[in-house]
Amino acid sequence: MLCCALAAASLTGCEGASDASANLPEGPTITIGVAADMPGLSRLQDGSYSGFDVNVATYVANELGYAKKQIMFRSVTVSDYSKRLNDRFVDIVAAPLPIGITSSDDATTFAGPYLSAAQGLLVRADDADTITGTDDLAGHTVCTVTGSGASDGIRGLQPKARIQERATYLQCVTALLVGEADAVSGDDAALAGLAANEGSQYLHVVSGRFGTSLHAVSVKAGESALASKIDAILKQMVTSGTWRSFADEMTNQLGYHPSAKLNPPTIRSDNG
Repeated sequence: MLCCALAAASLTGCEGASDASANLPEGPTITIGVAADMPGLSRLQDGSYSGFDVNVATYVANELGYAKKQIMFRSVTVSDYSKRLNDRFVDIVAAPLPIGITSSDDATTFAGPYLSAAQGLLVRADDADTITGTDDLAGHTVCTVTGSGASDGIRGLQPKARIQERATYLQCVTALLVGEADAVSGDDAALAGLAANEGSQYLHVVSGRFGTSLHAVSVKAGESALASKIDAILKQMVTSGTWRSFADEMTNQLGYHPSAKLNPPTIRSDNG
């Protein structure tokens, strides 16, 4: 069970065990929800999480006053992160919002964004010349992650595409590789990571981007004071040059270049 509790704009907790940490945390803890299957962004491998989203989350936690041994990571998905926040399974979430979501809603309040990505397409390398955009998806099966919002984006641009939803990106990649799907659609940074993980001889990211996919730090709905504090931390991350170092590391690893027009994104600071 989650043993952290929110108090105004701070997080306090008790000792507990992380599903990605061999050592018990010391003192108050913060539990952060992240994805487990996005190479270069947030990936669980050999018992630890790594990637751009994880780096941002760790920076935020440090600035909130938590040392490394006080930070615990837990896996969440785009379909359950709001519930995980409300159930106190996690205190904050650092991950892509559902595609098309650009503001806080009744389920969650977000700080940021800290990355402005887009929706994209991932195809088999052998199909790179035949599927070059959404116009080519008519009659083809597109795999999307449940709750990601990608299905709506595809339906809006290509109603003749067949949508197949799976629980995770890795399940969609498997479907693509074995021929059960012809493309995967989702956050284009996540797709770049999946392609890099499998290799360019197997997967190809289509160059065209569409829609909006924001990466943000989400908190339980109504916790505006905490979100405002995180907004200030994210601004500091940008002005200090730390955001750029995290982004360069992601680019070097994945070959993914965030849009220079949109990044680093403006921290909205609409949390009071």
